[in-house]
Amino acid sequence: MAKRKKYRLKLDIFLYIAVIIIIIIFVKKIIKIYKDYQYHKTTEYKLITVGYTKKDIKLLSRFYNEKELLELTKNKKDITLLNFMSNEFYLHKNLAEYLEYYDLNSNKNIVDIIKTVNIHRNHEYYEEPIATDLNQNYAMLVNKYYFLSNDYEPDDLTVISTKYSWGSSGSQRVRQDAYDAYIAMHQAALSEKDIYLMVNSSYRNYANQERVYNNYKNTHGEAYADNVAARPGFSEHQTGLAIDLLQPGYSLENFHESGAYLWLLDNSYRFGFILRYPEDKVDITGYEYESWHFRYVGVEVATK
Repeated sequence: MAKRKKYRLKLDIFLYIAVIIIIIIFVKKIIKIYKDYQYHKTTEYKLITVGYTKKDIKLLSRFYNEKELLELTKNKKDITLLNFMSNEFYLHKNLAEYLEYYDLNSNKNIVDIIKTVNIHRNHEYYEEPIATDLNQNYAMLVNKYYFLSNDYEPDDLTVISTKYSWGSSGSQRVRQDAYDAYIAMHQAALSEKDIYLMVNSSYRNYANQERVYNNYKNTHGEAYADNVAARPGFSEHQTGLAIDLLQPGYSLENFHESGAYLWLLDNSYRFGFILRYPEDKVDITGYEYESWHFRYVGVEVATK
C-alpha cells in the first residue's frame, strides 16, 4: 500500500512538472508570436522586406530619422543611394544635388560625382556662389565657386621685407604663418640651389582686385578677364595666403623655364605651399596656367 502511494506521488510530481514545462513552452511561443508581431510592425522589418540588409539599415540610420526611413519602405532597395552614403566623402546635405547630377551624368562613377558636387563644380562658374568657410583657415576655398565678402581682411597680415619682395616698402603683405613659411622656403632655395626667390604680388583687398579685374575686362572683354583674373571677392590674393613668385632675370611669361620654378615644384610642399593653377588643371581651376602663383595651405594639406 505504501509503495502504491509512493508511486502515485511520483506520478503526480511528474505530471506537475510536465504541466509546468508545457505551460513554459506555450508561454514562450506566445511571447515569440507577440514579439514577431511587434517586430513586423517595425521600420527595420519593413525595410528588410523591400530588400535592405541590417547593415544597410545601420548605414541609412546614420543619416535618416525614423520618419524618413519609413518613407524608404514604399519602394524597393535603392542601391544608388547606398553607394553614395557608403562613400567616405558623402555629405548628406548634398544628396539632392548628387542624385540630380547623377541623373544627368549616369556615365560617371559615384566617387567623381561626389567630388564634383562637394566642390560645387556641378554649377557654372560664379553660378550660385557660396561664402567660403573661414573656419577652415589655411584650407579655406576661394575660387570661382566660393567667395570672400568685400570687407574681408585677415587680421594677421604682416609686411614682407623688400629684401624678399618687389615694390615699395610695406606694399607687399601676407598672413603671418604664410610669411614665416615663405622666408623658410626662400632660405632653403638659396642654400640648396643658390636660387633667390622674390614675391611679385601678394595680398590684395577687394577694391584692388576689382581694379585688376576691371582693367582686363575693359580692355579685352569679360571672357578674357575671367580666364586670367579672379572677379573681386573670388581672388585667393584676398585671403592673404597667395603669393606670386619670381626669380630675378625672369618674367611671368617665362618663369616656368626658371630653376626657381623647377625647385618649387619639387619642394614648395615642404613649406606648406602648392602650385595653385597647374597647366594640366585648367579645366578644373578655370584659370590659365600660372607657374608663379603659389598658395599657402599648411604642410599637411600641401603634402597630400
